[in-house]
Amino acid sequence: MIRRMGGADAFFLALETPRAYMHTFKIAILDPSEHPEAWSFDIYRERVRRRLHRIPPFRWRYVHSPLGLAYPLWAEDPDFNLDYHLRHVACPAPGDQRALCEFMSAAYAYQLDRSRPLWITWVVEGLEDGKVALVTLVHHAYFDGAGASNAMMRFFNAEPNRDEDPEPPPWAPGKIPAWPMRLLTGACALPLILAKGIPHAITGVRKIRRLSKEREASGRPPHPNISNMPWTPLNRSVSHGRTLVCDSIPLERMQRARAILPGATINDVFISCSAGALRSLLKEMQYAVDSGPLVGGIPVSKKRPPGMDIQGNFATADYTWLHTEIADPVARMQATHRSCAETKEHIAASDGADINSLVSLAPEWLTRLISWWVRSREGRVGIFGNALLSNVPGPRQPLYLGPTRVSNWFSTGQVFDGTSLNLTMWSYCGKANLCIFADKSVLPDGWKLFDYFTRELDTLIELAETQGGAADEAG
Repeated sequence: MIRRMGGADAFFLALETPRAYMHTFKIAILDPSEHPEAWSFDIYRERVRRRLHRIPPFRWRYVHSPLGLAYPLWAEDPDFNLDYHLRHVACPAPGDQRALCEFMSAAYAYQLDRSRPLWITWVVEGLEDGKVALVTLVHHAYFDGAGASNAMMRFFNAEPNRDEDPEPPPWAPGKIPAWPMRLLTGACALPLILAKGIPHAITGVRKIRRLSKEREASGRPPHPNISNMPWTPLNRSVSHGRTLVCDSIPLERMQRARAILPGATINDVFISCSAGALRSLLKEMQYAVDSGPLVGGIPVSKKRPPGMDIQGNFATADYTWLHTEIADPVARMQATHRSCAETKEHIAASDGADINSLVSLAPEWLTRLISWWVRSREGRVGIFGNALLSNVPGPRQPLYLGPTRVSNWFSTGQVFDGTSLNLTMWSYCGKANLCIFADKSVLPDGWKLFDYFTRELDTLIELAETQGGAADEAG
């Protein structure tokens, strides 16, 4: 079966360069200790073989649209070979979290082969306590964060199950159309894409202009975007290398920190602590942190169309202020809460002119031109802000692969020319799992930024509990 990509799917492929890779990490940590007889690489491979049909995109390969007249195609790979996509390795000694992160940093740093489906899973054994990591590299063109979450729920089981999976249904890949047919269908598809998207975008732009005028009339500061984004040492063209660090923070600690401000959310805590951590990092880099806020790019989930619970990118993105200019943690939290509320207002008003809608109208050559322009300025303009920040609520109950429990889950996106730092928090079973992902030339030691984040969190918790104790005494 042949299917045409959506505009946002094609955008991630067009944006890719030999240094700016557009694949993401999905990391499941398995604990085979309760049922060691149910785990081996061969058993895992067989489970994947029998469950692969649950995630159809994992058999799709990229097919170019001639002359770039329309978005590229996905086609079922007639040469699909599961053994190419599954890699079995041992974690370097001592097998702790830092060693795993070093391995993943190295494993990420190359492009996926577009002549094959765009994913690879590294099965990493030799971790502490006998645990196993399933480290999956998967291209963002397949799905957004919500699609990845749905794919995870399809692949794993909600309850431990020792039963053998049934044989998968027969699979016969269709024939990939020849160049002339792809040219014809692409030429026919383009007018339909433009006719559907342009009127919607015009309406959305008018909404944004009206909202901007209302903000100006009320004396409020403008909405953050790339036009008012300051340059920082974090914003440069990416190199080949990457830094990935990830670890767990008890979700209960995030909840305790939000008590500092009535009405605050977990996301407010995440954004505020990230801004505080970046303030400390940038001060070390001799950046004038008191000069003003930074611009943070934030993915925004949108409702997925019926029948598209996995494949396709339907999330959009917007910007929020990162209040790195505020030294006081409580004042920063208050400013963050206001900024996030204003960003939600902007998102609601910008339907049709949001980033997803606009890039869906951009032909491949225009996306490549924008990417070239950013690189030509040495990354001093980042279309996704000074840093990317994403907070994703994950499963509250553990998942299983057969009888083997998934003890933890991490996920992160990618970095771009001009936006070379990504902070992603994905919750799982009472844990807030923070991933810091960066270009290695910008951030050689990601653990330093992780420590700054936890220090900011500790400060908020201490202040919240002191404030609560004082209120109790006054009462």
